[in-house]
Amino acid sequence: MTDASGGITNFIAILIPALMGVFYGFRCLFQTEGFIEQYGLGAASEFMVKLSGTYTMTQGVVYILLLITSPAGAWSVFAFGTIQAALFLIYGYTTVKGKWAQVDGVKATAEGYIVPAILLIFHLYIKVVPHLMHLHL
Repeated sequence: MTDASGGITNFIAILIPALMGVFYGFRCLFQTEGFIEQYGLGAASEFMVKLSGTYTMTQGVVYILLLITSPAGAWSVFAFGTIQAALFLIYGYTTVKGKWAQVDGVKATAEGYIVPAILLIFHLYIKVVPHLMHLHL
């Protein structure tokens, strides 16, 4: 598996976002009430939390499948992840620092922009470093 990924560093660069996706997807889909309570989102957010969870879990599972098989040629999957992480960072930061964070009961934390920043770093690594090494991921 590590050889197909271009080595242990590339394997880890794909594994970390995969595990993060599965972790947050699981929380959104199977621990929905706890997730909503943790961030003070309110009961009305359940649908959007579960919708986000379906996307997040899917991305994590796809990355795991790519690690098991081979990420070679999956550039569009990683391009999608890179764009999503960049948008998540921008909107996560502006939301956590904006008026939403002032709503009574909302528990805004830096996690709303730290997690997407970590994802973006790993996605940029996945897209840039293997390309420079001609691995064509």
